[in-house]
Amino acid sequence: MRRVLFFFSVCLIAGGMIFVRDQHSVRRSNRPQISHASKPEPKHEKRSASDLFSSGEIPRLRIEIPRGAFRTLENTHWRNGEERPEVKVTVKEGNTIYENVGLHLKGAAGSFRSIDDKPALTLNFQKFSPGQSFHGLHKLSLNNSVQDPSYLSEKICRELFAAAGVPVPRSGHARVSLNGRDLGLFVLTEGFNKQFLKKHFKDTTGVLYDSGFVQDITGSLIVNSGDKSSDRSGLEPLVSACRESDPSKRWEKLERALDMDRFLSFIAMEVIQCHWDGYAMNHNNWRVYHDVAAEKYIFMPHGLDQMFGVMRSSPNCPILPRMQGWVARAVVSTPEGKRRYLEKVGDLSANVFKVDLLLKRVDEISATIRPVLAESDPNEARSHDVHASMLKSRIAARAESLKTQLANPDKRDMSEEENGFPPVQFRRMRPRR
Repeated sequence: MRRVLFFFSVCLIAGGMIFVRDQHSVRRSNRPQISHASKPEPKHEKRSASDLFSSGEIPRLRIEIPRGAFRTLENTHWRNGEERPEVKVTVKEGNTIYENVGLHLKGAAGSFRSIDDKPALTLNFQKFSPGQSFHGLHKLSLNNSVQDPSYLSEKICRELFAAAGVPVPRSGHARVSLNGRDLGLFVLTEGFNKQFLKKHFKDTTGVLYDSGFVQDITGSLIVNSGDKSSDRSGLEPLVSACRESDPSKRWEKLERALDMDRFLSFIAMEVIQCHWDGYAMNHNNWRVYHDVAAEKYIFMPHGLDQMFGVMRSSPNCPILPRMQGWVARAVVSTPEGKRRYLEKVGDLSANVFKVDLLLKRVDEISATIRPVLAESDPNEARSHDVHASMLKSRIAARAESLKTQLANPDKRDMSEEENGFPPVQFRRMRPRR
């Protein structure tokens, strides 16, 4: 009997040791992986950015902001031209942890929200941790889409610009929580930085200028990227070309300064999409890169959340509007510029702005994001349904308007438009820290 009891006791002890070892193994396997530049990246980290933008994947980001940093952000408000503080935060996705991620609040007059609301955010993964990236991206933005309840415009419109040959950061979606508070769905966009430039240009040593809020090429621009970020005269050749009073000479100078085909595609696609708050119609929401190797300036779009006839526009907005952007006005106010511009509008309307494919694309993206919206807030999902339907109606109405206007082109002599350029007076260009 004693032998039986002894044997039974040994089995219990051995079994307990195995159980403890297995439990320790389980706890260790569930331990989050830390992403550091000096260590091999975990398997999850090796996925490319295309997973975010092409596959429809919607990552879930948990952002943790320390108390002191949170107080700093609480005191951050929207003031035009004021630099916003950047704080260090932790970002988690699944079992992967990204430490020392730079974060600042983003947005302008319409989209800025405080940190205790649903703030738009910019995340810089490598600023304080060199080499760190999120799905291969060093920098990204999380747009709160407060001006687009459908959460669709940014992605649809960026894809159209890309199809037209205009460099533009890619767009997807993410679900975000902040210090345990579920903020719901965000529009995730690729950052404007040197990493982005390398995808589109052989030479990335030039300066990438950020327009800031409602400014043109002589404004107090922000430098997003550039080896000569302190050079305040980088845009002088472009301004000089715009200020040429003779239309024929102005066209020649502008052709030398601009990547003209891409610039015409840029402003044509803005107008096709009724981007009333873009460069052409409001000298707002734009970037320009000085390609030093090609000696050309290339414009790029931004802020594509109020499109196809909302706010100060309609689906019937004219294809030849009053150009507020100085470079757009300088180009279109020449006979050759107007001819080439209208030709570009016609070409892109026929070959890129294909209404049936666009409506199908709206449905495809909606099918991906609606379950996430419904899980987070059923009311927001219902709002999405309404606004997605409205977006489809506006796209269809815009297609009809384009067809009608192109069949009856505007006969105005655009050279009679007032050029209206201010004196050449370059203001301080602020580097983006």
